[in-house]
Amino acid sequence: MKAFLKMGLLLNFLLLTFMAGAQSIKISGQVLSKEDNTAIAGVSVVVKGKSSGTQTDAEGRFTIDAAIGDVLVFTSVGFTTQEVKIESAGSITITLQASVSKMDEVVVVGYGTQKKSKITGSVSKLDPKVLQTGVRSNPASALAGTIPGLRVQQTSGRPGAVPNIVLRGGTNYNGTGSPLILVDGLVRAGFFEVNQEDVESIEVLKDASATAIYGARANNGVILITTKKGKAGTSKITVGSKVGVNRLNLPFEFLNARDYLYYSRNAVKTSGVYDPSRLSQLTAAGPFGTGNRFLDGSGNVIDGNVNSLGVWSTMKLDNTNRNKLNDGWETMIDPINGTDTLIFRNFNYKDYALRDYSLTQDHNVSMSGGNDKGKYYAGFGMYDEKGLPINTFYRRYTFVLNSEYKIRPWLTSTSNLNFANAKWRDPVTNSEGNYLSRSLGAPPTMRGWNEKGELLVGRDVGDGNPLVNDAKFIRNNNSDKFTISQGFKIDLLKNLYLKTSANLFYDEGFYESFNKDYLQSPGNINRTRSSSASFGRSLSQTYNAVIDYNTSFGDHDLDLMAGSEYYDIYSYGVSASGSQAPSDDFLDLQYVRRDATTQPSVDSYHERQRILSFFGRATYDYKEKYLITGTLRSDGYSKLINNRWGTFPGVSVGWNLHKEDFFDVRWINALKLRASYGQNGNVSGISAYGLQGGYSVNRYNTSTGYLFSTPPFPDLLWERSSTYEGGVEGNILGKIDFNIAYYKRITSNKISSFNLPATSGITSLTTNNGSMQNQGVEVDLNYAIVRKKDFQVDVAANFAYNANKVLKLPNNGLENNRQGGFQVWDPSQKKLIWVAGTQQGQDPNVAYAYVAEGLYRTQAELDAHGNRVDLNGAKILLGTAKWAALTPAQRASYYNIALGDVRWRDVDQNDTIDFRDRVYMGRTVPRFTGGFSAAARWKGLSVSARFDYAFGFVAYDGPRAWFMGNAQGTFNTIKDVYDTWTPTNTNAKFPTCYWADQLFKNNVLRESSMFYKKGDYLALREVNINYALPQRWAGAIKSQAVNFSVTMQNVGYLSKATLYSPESGSIANSAAGFGGYPLPRIIIFGAQVTF
Repeated sequence: MKAFLKMGLLLNFLLLTFMAGAQSIKISGQVLSKEDNTAIAGVSVVVKGKSSGTQTDAEGRFTIDAAIGDVLVFTSVGFTTQEVKIESAGSITITLQASVSKMDEVVVVGYGTQKKSKITGSVSKLDPKVLQTGVRSNPASALAGTIPGLRVQQTSGRPGAVPNIVLRGGTNYNGTGSPLILVDGLVRAGFFEVNQEDVESIEVLKDASATAIYGARANNGVILITTKKGKAGTSKITVGSKVGVNRLNLPFEFLNARDYLYYSRNAVKTSGVYDPSRLSQLTAAGPFGTGNRFLDGSGNVIDGNVNSLGVWSTMKLDNTNRNKLNDGWETMIDPINGTDTLIFRNFNYKDYALRDYSLTQDHNVSMSGGNDKGKYYAGFGMYDEKGLPINTFYRRYTFVLNSEYKIRPWLTSTSNLNFANAKWRDPVTNSEGNYLSRSLGAPPTMRGWNEKGELLVGRDVGDGNPLVNDAKFIRNNNSDKFTISQGFKIDLLKNLYLKTSANLFYDEGFYESFNKDYLQSPGNINRTRSSSASFGRSLSQTYNAVIDYNTSFGDHDLDLMAGSEYYDIYSYGVSASGSQAPSDDFLDLQYVRRDATTQPSVDSYHERQRILSFFGRATYDYKEKYLITGTLRSDGYSKLINNRWGTFPGVSVGWNLHKEDFFDVRWINALKLRASYGQNGNVSGISAYGLQGGYSVNRYNTSTGYLFSTPPFPDLLWERSSTYEGGVEGNILGKIDFNIAYYKRITSNKISSFNLPATSGITSLTTNNGSMQNQGVEVDLNYAIVRKKDFQVDVAANFAYNANKVLKLPNNGLENNRQGGFQVWDPSQKKLIWVAGTQQGQDPNVAYAYVAEGLYRTQAELDAHGNRVDLNGAKILLGTAKWAALTPAQRASYYNIALGDVRWRDVDQNDTIDFRDRVYMGRTVPRFTGGFSAAARWKGLSVSARFDYAFGFVAYDGPRAWFMGNAQGTFNTIKDVYDTWTPTNTNAKFPTCYWADQLFKNNVLRESSMFYKKGDYLALREVNINYALPQRWAGAIKSQAVNFSVTMQNVGYLSKATLYSPESGSIANSAAGFGGYPLPRIIIFGAQVTF
């Protein structure tokens, strides 16, 4: 009984203490600049440790509820944060010192915020000014070159495309690995449908001490996106519009019809010397052959959409086609014999496949405001980007509403609503990469139209004129994303609060496809009427509760945080496809054919994942000199079976050396040393039920059965990354902020798949497969060169070095426990060695290829290699001596090496060119990345430029090799062919132009140093000019601010790489390596008015 009495007395005492502390008074005042004693508007004023807060008005004045003994914190961008303790009621005047140091910034970290000067982990914050310029379908591209160690690959200019993002080299063997992305604390699959105009800040958490608080999914880093919130003070409405004009930036210059005929016919003639069967192409019906006809045997004009003889314009000039000279057709002397006259038409596919230019529009309206009771921010955006390929687009509508309301002095409610709807259409007749390379590279001698004035399809739907059939392909792609969050903050006691939140993220997609009857090729109408539709929906729920206690006692500051989180995502969907609907009017799937031989395909899926987490963080500092932070998170993940729980610790320490009494270096304003260690987990390499095993449905001889295809693996372990980091950061002369860090990350229990023998009946097995290491250095510099009231100049630069290495692989009895790879000759060891693939102790991202030492330009050079044997042609290639020793009958099985062919490096000196002669070309992933920027402002006029770069890697230009090799023999080639070897151009850069080289000597299409270039690039990403009207002019239209801007985006690259984008690699000699969609150059005009 006494125990209960004591407990009751204690609770009453605590309640009285809480109520006494909660008695508030009105505090008012004004905030001025110490530099010129002018009022500062928009200063955030909050009660430390509580949710109470307001903002200064245009005259710098504020009013806030606070209690005696409370501490008010004043923060504003460009000024040093100041704290003032309330001693009594009344009015106060605060003066803020101007500051350019980023050490005074407040940055978002996991489940909270921290002042940068107190952070002991590795956290980078995006300069918010970057998001104010340009047009972007998502804010990911704004990160390019802005965050050290974060590589942003913008490999596609397709409307709505999201770049690839990798932090510190990734944790996968191939140098990939996507960071965990959270928007307002909610996990998202990517940057899709995020409006940059609604983003307040983007922070990147890099080292494990900073990311350990996110545990299971953060081994590739964390990107935190925080949307805008309302601020107390005068309400405002902002209306902004940007319109961008997009121009295509194609790297290839294809030949016109005249040059195409000259080089193609000569290429056939040249290769026909070795293989006479090729000469038949000269008189056959085709792009450069003269077997095409204008009239049929009855004297009727041949329709190229009905008969392939009427597709191509190349013919010998005669009375049947002479009248076409009046329709713009041209003539030339046949380069084969110098006597015949050829008639042809020049057709430019680009005029029909692409728009001359396209427009991107980005329109936004936002409203915000609030008082000491509540705050709100609402934003509506419309983004419409037209693609350069015909009838392609990405269109998105977004709406966001963030609100905060103080229900009671101790209870605050936060509500967030975010909605995004997107629709898009991509190129249909060919893949994205092929559309802008292979399709445009179709032969330019196509007639273009038939006599009825109808456009011709060309060779076929994939390699012809896309405009002919584009309207026949119905594509409806839609997505809806809806986020709703409700949270409460409860001030339990002074400096002690509880935060709870419930978050729902609904993601839905509907994709529909229908092909009407279309012209597949001349005379061949495709009446399949393929139809398909799929619908997918996922609902993710995140519930968390976080309790936080912060206190100061004497010179000690302590912050303790603990929490729990439950994450649940349920995904399900259905898809169906069929064909042979009765007519083009029947789009819906219920009309597809159903009979004994043809049935529609139907599939569905259901999937659920759950994570239960417990986490905590403790932060302590003494006099803001000695800093320590410890974090711990434990996650239980439903994907795993026998090892579901993983615990991930992190610890970091820091020392603000400049606060020591003995530190007397006047030109160093701040200097902090820091070190950290932490762990993160990852199981992204497996599906929700992948470890339970699985069966696939197979049909054989009219019977359906189930095949055991995926073995269970219940003992899979967490992939675990351990990161060690040390760094130094500070400020020099009050103008230069610097941050230098070294890190070493070891990822063990790698989750990856390896192939199994076909005899096992199972193609691959996913398991824990070794360990790898990333290590590197990062440098970040910001220099405020001039900082005056009407004139400012700032520059910033960052640099990162990263190296990856495989540390350990499962023991398989092979050298270095290699997985994959091939053998080459090592001259230093005089033996064959295994390279490439995945091997212990080696970088997995390397390229090997043959070395083209030059061309055979003289007979003496040929004879010097008379005994050479080259095994890489369609037939074996022989040097002059070996060729001379063959009988005429034997020569049919070989080709001879001739003048103008490539002189390959014989690495093993055995007079045979084979796989052993491949040589290290370089790394395929950059060693060095970074960026720099410059900005200047004079009164209302500001100018800025932003660059990014990557060094230390090679890129293979597969598309260029493919076109130069005249691959498949029926495509156009590029203007590089002007510099190919001929008897009159012996100093040429490239070898003899042969028809269909990959089916001949393979001079060009074998992967070689000829098309490996340094991938190093410097990109001028953006140039912006902005003018803010003087306040007196803006006030004339009752506005607070008016801005006009002109921006150039994706201006260009400085690089030796010849790819459509140096940021992209290319798969050698394959359709996947044909090219891609270059980033368009954009000039953007913008205006923004704030009322």
